[in-house]
Amino acid sequence: MNSFLLFNIGNTHTQWVRSDLHGVFTEVGEVTTTSWQENISLLPEADGDSPVWASCVVPRAREHLSRSGYYKNLHFVDPQSAAAAGVDFSLVDTSTLGADRIANAVALLQYDLPAANFDFGTAITLEIVLADKKFAGGAIMPGRKLMRQALNRGTAALPEVPLDHPLPENPGVNTLQALALGIDRGAVGMTKELMSVAGAQGVKIFTASGGDAKFFCEAMKELVPVEKTFTLRGVYHIAAKHLEKELIFDQAGAAVSSKSMATIPPTAHAIWSIRPQGLPKNSFSEN
Repeated sequence: MNSFLLFNIGNTHTQWVRSDLHGVFTEVGEVTTTSWQENISLLPEADGDSPVWASCVVPRAREHLSRSGYYKNLHFVDPQSAAAAGVDFSLVDTSTLGADRIANAVALLQYDLPAANFDFGTAITLEIVLADKKFAGGAIMPGRKLMRQALNRGTAALPEVPLDHPLPENPGVNTLQALALGIDRGAVGMTKELMSVAGAQGVKIFTASGGDAKFFCEAMKELVPVEKTFTLRGVYHIAAKHLEKELIFDQAGAAVSSKSMATIPPTAHAIWSIRPQGLPKNSFSEN
């Protein structure tokens, strides 16, 4: 075993990467979450008995993947596995905490704490990690596309505005402009309000991940854009920490041989001690 297969299974899309033991990622693969549930062969095969770790926010997809038997060594991100990677969840109710938010919290440990991440996807989520590595909670609100769909489907005549519709600077003079101004500038305003809430917790670093992050980063210079594998980076650190435990102790809890210990990568010995080469603490790249 010398690699991981990592998944970020979202409401709309499923991403995956292969990672070596040192956290070097391959190119990102992606399909829609509904498509692979209809044809699981759209997902990549695992390399032998290599661990497969998934952050999944779709209960039906998680159940389908578990029951399929497609992966023999399958693990799902949860608060317990993330706690082993260094995040303290004692301040929050974890019973309904999304796996993507858990992975994002772990990914934030790579930054100067306290720090917060906005994940701009179908929903916009905020995760806050304090200086003592405690997860302080956050917020969830609808994303721009979801707001468009809600107005279109919940009214008799309002159209669904394209996501790439130009953002008006002035009051809208027609329905499309009025919708774009209300939704898009409204979303920016809500995000700024949440930044104020996080700022009261001492947060000064705000990262931006997710498929719609570019829009918000252009509108708000306070946001720090991260790579599109940000959530997968958190999944990797959880997987690496879990592997460290498996290599150090056998089923009875006894120490393994020094030969086996020699195979543990530096990231497993000191999980936050290395970063992709040549990059500052608050940025990553797989290129």
